[in-house]
Amino acid sequence: MKKIYLLFVMVALALNGFAQSKGKNAMTLRLVDIKVTDGTLVNIAKEQEAKGNTKPMDLIRIYEGNVRAKLDEVAKACGRFEISDEKALQALTRDAEEKLFMKMSKAERIEYVSAQQNDYTLSCDINSCQFTRRAGGAGYSCVLRLKVSIGDARDSTAAALISREFISDIKKTAIRPNRDAACQEALATLTEPLTDFFLNNIPIYGLLDYEGDEYIVTCGENLNIRKGDQFQVSLVKYNGGERESEVVGVVKVQDLRASTSAISFSEGKDRIIEAIPTLDANSFLQCRLLLLKSR
Repeated sequence: MKKIYLLFVMVALALNGFAQSKGKNAMTLRLVDIKVTDGTLVNIAKEQEAKGNTKPMDLIRIYEGNVRAKLDEVAKACGRFEISDEKALQALTRDAEEKLFMKMSKAERIEYVSAQQNDYTLSCDINSCQFTRRAGGAGYSCVLRLKVSIGDARDSTAAALISREFISDIKKTAIRPNRDAACQEALATLTEPLTDFFLNNIPIYGLLDYEGDEYIVTCGENLNIRKGDQFQVSLVKYNGGERESEVVGVVKVQDLRASTSAISFSEGKDRIIEAIPTLDANSFLQCRLLLLKSR
């Protein structure tokens, strides 16, 4: 009885979670951990704080706030993400997910896959924050070294799917009157590489379906999909709580809509078409954007 009750609670939470995502961008990015890890800065700040001087620690919080603001700004500008400060979602067990999936309508399945499989966490280590004071008190320049990591919000281990280091370009920065402004100046040089990172390295998932007289994927302009983008198609089946997945082909975006795209077949056309009539409450065709290759 207890297991049944727990399953009911988990299902209710999952349904509530993806219902709340309606009307938003289909991907969620949770900024969960932005921190200075520069040992020199942190140690000095702690020593000074112990002596009653909180200014160095206050500056660290300012640097962390600046980095968070830049990551938030760039991710939003990409047009794919809803930004959240909430921590990772608790994952459903495979058995619970299967039972939940079997009860869903077609529209609810699309919403569920979008909300659950496109939910990511972002953490950032500020590994180095070096300031140079110019002669004569002219101001400061700054060099930042960041390590940005993306994880699956459903993964309780918080393992990174991908990590990338970024170093600000001092040649593109101007001297600023204080360290806060110098930090922001350094961050401005990272806008382009961070944008490329967000657009070309974070997986996008959807479903493949047949509507009217055409085949579609449930990803469109709402996810900044472009004509010519390619998706890998997998046949996913639930079997007694186990999730089985088999790659069956590749499709290519031909016509963009608000939240869907009409596609053509690049690989595995016959296999995909044959699979569609066999889909039931325990199976679906999952699409994953092939990153970098088509951009």
